[in-house]
Amino acid sequence: MKNSPASNFFEIFAGLPIDTMHEATETEDEMKQTYWALVHYDGTGDYGISFPDFPGCVSAASTMTELVEMGTEALNFHIDGMHEDGDQIPVPSPAVEMIDDAIGIVAITATIPGKKRRINLTLDANLIDQIEAKHGKRHVSGFLEEAARRAL
Repeated sequence: MKNSPASNFFEIFAGLPIDTMHEATETEDEMKQTYWALVHYDGTGDYGISFPDFPGCVSAASTMTELVEMGTEALNFHIDGMHEDGDQIPVPSPAVEMIDDAIGIVAITATIPGKKRRINLTLDANLIDQIEAKHGKRHVSGFLEEAARRAL
């Protein structure tokens, strides 16, 4: 198994702290959850990642480092889509089983969106007009929310 994708996986990710795997971390504005992901190797030098708690959420990359980055992006995108659709975000499974072509398991942390809350906000009228002209009158809140997420 020397220099195989599986041995490389364990060299790269040996010693990752998983004892706090299912502790939700929460700040004022967001909550983070850590989910298990299965790492796959296709035999041609590319890696894949899948999430047992989120069927259909997958990504791929040519290195393990890129795979974790792409997996994190895919998981956050998938969770955002579920949130927008009103679907319930699953609680992380306490454990996962190695299946079929999986060569390893890695923990990926994702941001879980919170519930919407109505607030009264005062802004420059010209600024509001510009937002409405560019994004539509019904999308001011969404624009401000996205701008705030990027700024924070």
